[in-house]
Amino acid sequence: LRCAPARPAAGAMPARRSPMARAGFALAAAGSAWQLAPSFVGIRGARPAPATAMKGYRLDWMLEGRGGDSSLQTQDGYWVGEVGFETSQNAQGYRYRMRPTKEEYQQGREVDGYMQQIGPFKFKFGEIFGGTGNNEKLRELKRKIVLEGLTDPKKIEENDYWMKRYGHKRFEPYYVDQSTGQAQSLFPTMAQWSGLDPLNEERGTKWIEADWGKPWIQKYIGTKIAGYVTAEQVQYEYNTGKVKPDTLKKPTLPGPDVPKLKIGGKKPAAQVKSSGGGGGIGGLFR
Repeated sequence: LRCAPARPAAGAMPARRSPMARAGFALAAAGSAWQLAPSFVGIRGARPAPATAMKGYRLDWMLEGRGGDSSLQTQDGYWVGEVGFETSQNAQGYRYRMRPTKEEYQQGREVDGYMQQIGPFKFKFGEIFGGTGNNEKLRELKRKIVLEGLTDPKKIEENDYWMKRYGHKRFEPYYVDQSTGQAQSLFPTMAQWSGLDPLNEERGTKWIEADWGKPWIQKYIGTKIAGYVTAEQVQYEYNTGKVKPDTLKKPTLPGPDVPKLKIGGKKPAAQVKSSGGGGGIGGLFR
């Protein structure tokens, strides 16, 4: 049998809730669902730990590789952000983001072209078009790295083993780039491109070479003839390709094509010919 729905008695008014009551009921139901969502069987779950309790990165430990690990290292209550790192770099005299420090601007040290003044106002338009992280403090650090060379005792010991067994070393000193931040032109000069400046017109003025040497090519110094290849050298190399080579005297190498400069010293006044490469596109960034 199918029962018919009950009908309200004659003259009785249906019960109605006001819109305010319905809104309050819906809000209470949503709040209950929100509170009970992470719980089980009506029991409220534990709240996650606040994000402020996370550990901060110890960049100093990571850089020095404390404990033999250079990966992420943290410590409670310690955090180094970008602003803090910039403050730390400037306090040591180093630039951050290839921008001069506040002290360099105040003293006018190596800030040519960075700041322009229009009336009483000053603008750093130069920082829009370029910059360099090089300054005197960074150049001193580069000289120090080159002078120290390889300092790890384990790598030095293994190099000795490789020299005895294979005739060459396994580890090389850290590379130190040749940028100085002292270039006086936007593009490399002709002498810098070619590596030749027979009249010394650009070397030391527009083209300023690093005075800490070139660690990665030190092993080649003394193995190349200075300047252009001589006829004697061409004949000797051509002869080595013959099936029955003639007996020729090996050309005498005159020594390094570019004399090794004393770290921090002045360049020799004598004319120097170089067979090395130019500065390349790196001159664009000084």
